[in-house]
Amino acid sequence: MLNLIRNDIFKLKKAKYFWILLIINILLAVGTVCLLDFTYKLAGDSIEAQLSQEQAALDDAGMNVSVEGIPTGHDQLSTSSQMLTFFAGNTTLLMAVLISLFVGSEFNNGTVKIIASRNYSRLKIYLSKLFVGILASVLFTLVFVLAATMTATALWGFGDVSGSYASQLLLKGALELLLGASYVSLFVMFSFLIRQNGGSLAANICFLEFTSLVVTLGEMLIHHFLGRTVTLSDYLPDMCMTALTQNPDRNTLLRAALVGVCFLLVPTLVGAANFRKKDIK
Repeated sequence: MLNLIRNDIFKLKKAKYFWILLIINILLAVGTVCLLDFTYKLAGDSIEAQLSQEQAALDDAGMNVSVEGIPTGHDQLSTSSQMLTFFAGNTTLLMAVLISLFVGSEFNNGTVKIIASRNYSRLKIYLSKLFVGILASVLFTLVFVLAATMTATALWGFGDVSGSYASQLLLKGALELLLGASYVSLFVMFSFLIRQNGGSLAANICFLEFTSLVVTLGEMLIHHFLGRTVTLSDYLPDMCMTALTQNPDRNTLLRAALVGVCFLLVPTLVGAANFRKKDIK
């Protein structure tokens, strides 16, 4: 197992797309902070009114989305207040691309078949890819946070923090990493099910971009036609990521942990079971 993990890490480090995506990750981090700074300067004092209108529109539509925690003015921007939003950045999209290319190329090149012929169990092969994918997710997230933090501190300063800030940041940051790992588990599952670069990339991006949209649309339709409020979106990883940035209570923290664990384990079981049954071509 350790040999498989070392080999997968070595192959990933040698891949050009890994370094290209890592550079894009850093540029996205810097660009996100600069764009946020520019937006608040451009909007001036109208941000608070816009947020109030958006929240009212979201409530009327029955959407389970809140603007709580979003700064209402440029003077409220600080690195400390935005730190958790950096954890919930754009790394999941990059990981969808990375995992699709990493796992898909292993099937395209026949590498998986060669490894399986050396008496490595399919479960170990699957878990090795998953473990390395999670390591890459943690690396990309921490690099994004570091780049965004340095940029934000240069623009706004770090800001005042309470005595419990560090412990809360560690707890919520760990949950964000867990939720990121749950997305990796989903991406690995789809990549092993489809076994092609293009197909797995399309499936991973579609799941990432459209699942929350479809669920939220369903909630809106139920609210509109039945007058009932349904909050299924609370149990999606990306919604939990967002909720962690909005002064979450204990129940929200527990829900995020459970969602992260479930979305990590269930796709792993499904993907590994399917991989063991199907022939490797």
